[in-house]
Amino acid sequence: MRVLFAHGLWSAPGGSKPTYMREVLGWDVLCPDMRRNGWSLSSQALTIRQELESSKSYDILIGSSFGALAIAKAVEGDQRDLRLALLAPAFGVYETLASQIGDTAMRAWREEGVRSFTPPGWDEEVTLPWSFMEDAMVCGWPLLQHRIVILHGREDEVVPVENSHKAIRGSVNTHLVEVGDGHRLANSLDKLPDLVSMVL
Repeated sequence: MRVLFAHGLWSAPGGSKPTYMREVLGWDVLCPDMRRNGWSLSSQALTIRQELESSKSYDILIGSSFGALAIAKAVEGDQRDLRLALLAPAFGVYETLASQIGDTAMRAWREEGVRSFTPPGWDEEVTLPWSFMEDAMVCGWPLLQHRIVILHGREDEVVPVENSHKAIRGSVNTHLVEVGDGHRLANSLDKLPDLVSMVL
């Protein structure tokens, strides 16, 4: 199984999900640095398109959270027969992030032009420009056209599972699997082989 994996916004290529796929499932996983072109969704979608245009071929594209959204955006309108597994995809990231940080912080971010975050487990802050949110507003609800399976936890504390329900409306080839898990889906990785088989 050859996998192109897209990690989440605060994650890294050596995270728990690609490690699990390699070491437990024995899959051949390529996990690029999703931030190599920038932090915005458009920049990370570009990273996916660059990998798809390389000489490598993949059986499936798998993404987590912001990386899952980047995959969905990257392949929007692509006519190839691509198969996707999206784990807690960050659909509606603008609305979700805005609700989490509140109106006052959103106003300050817009007026000041930048906002700093300290990602979980990081020692240093990350400063994101307001253009990150402008991009998220435009790109946060991609059209789902390929064969796609979504795994989303009912107890997701970051991206509500309702966002996945909204995203799949009108998509005939997308199947949503809900589990009793949180955003990291740490207790549900054993479901990956069954998920992948649903779209292959």
